[in-house]
Amino acid sequence: VAAAIVIFLLIGKTAGGETVEEEQILTFEVKQGTVSVTVEGPSFVEPYRSQDIRSRAAGIVVYAVVEGDMVEEGEDLLRFDRTDPANALRQSELNLEQARLDLRKAEIAYEKAEIDLADKQRLLNSGAVSRGQVDAAKDAQVNAELAVAGARIKVAQNELLVEKSRAELAGSVITAPFSGVVLSANAGAGDVVGSGSLLLTFADVSKVRLRAEVDEFDIGKIRTGMQATVSSDALGEESIRSRVERISPAAEVVNNISIFTVSTVVDNGDGLLRPGMSADLSILVSSDKGIVVPTKAVSTVRGRSYVKVIEEAEVVTKRVTIGADDGVNTAVLEGIEEAALVVLPSTGSLTFTSTAGTTGTTGTSIVPISVPGTGGSR
Repeated sequence: VAAAIVIFLLIGKTAGGETVEEEQILTFEVKQGTVSVTVEGPSFVEPYRSQDIRSRAAGIVVYAVVEGDMVEEGEDLLRFDRTDPANALRQSELNLEQARLDLRKAEIAYEKAEIDLADKQRLLNSGAVSRGQVDAAKDAQVNAELAVAGARIKVAQNELLVEKSRAELAGSVITAPFSGVVLSANAGAGDVVGSGSLLLTFADVSKVRLRAEVDEFDIGKIRTGMQATVSSDALGEESIRSRVERISPAAEVVNNISIFTVSTVVDNGDGLLRPGMSADLSILVSSDKGIVVPTKAVSTVRGRSYVKVIEEAEVVTKRVTIGADDGVNTAVLEGIEEAALVVLPSTGSLTFTSTAGTTGTTGTSIVPISVPGTGGSR
């Protein structure tokens, strides 16, 4: 923190009677510190990932978790009565066995039709059978071939039915896709549910995602990977550091203002942050260490920055290289040294506010600058 120095104006006379004006100039004794620029916004806690669990088939629920249950990956979330799907699977397996037998019969019939056609073609050459008998054998061979193709289709259809029945039987037990907590439960033991019904909502809250709204004026400053800090009443005095994970590609217009969504993901192993809670998200846009001066002491002309300092009772303009500017304080990276007295514009009153991270002491002093007159006041 810089040391504030108060302005006074004194007028006196020299021994020879010449008027001398002593002007007291408002300055700050600057110190080393840090200036950080942040974009802040309210956010809401969401699960890192969540999934709506739906029934694969209609059935009667015989077991179900309840809201708030913690479940490990692979453990049962819900079970249906297995009687009907088990019977359906057995029936489809029997139908498949029958279709395979029918296919074998068709293949044997085809083999016999091929042999009969070959025999009649040999006998035709010797005149033992007529052309009509050979043609009939050809028709029988073609029909037998078609019967084989039809039997193979029946086998394939029944194989699909068996797979479907097995899936329905497997679907009678629904397990957790990942470790998490039951956010809501819509079915309980004894309920009859239909195919596709919403059974429960399951979420992983070992990590949580926070989404904050940022207007179009600040969104251009934010990039993915920037440091973010999460604070909340649920965390008490503590805060959590993270990184910007994602920035929405398009804005949502709210009250004629374009709003973008910025999100971050933080670890939540202790479960302090719960879905639906509010939190404050602060995104660090820039931060520089250097000589901290009030922003109003810096003037910029054509991209070059300057400050005025007191050197040997004179006001001297120094060109400086500046860094982060939070609107109140500016970090000067090059051009002046610590403890320099930086001149501030005379605006009647001044409030100097230090940023987080700046260090130093406060105080006031007077720097008299003698300006010889010409016999009267300036």
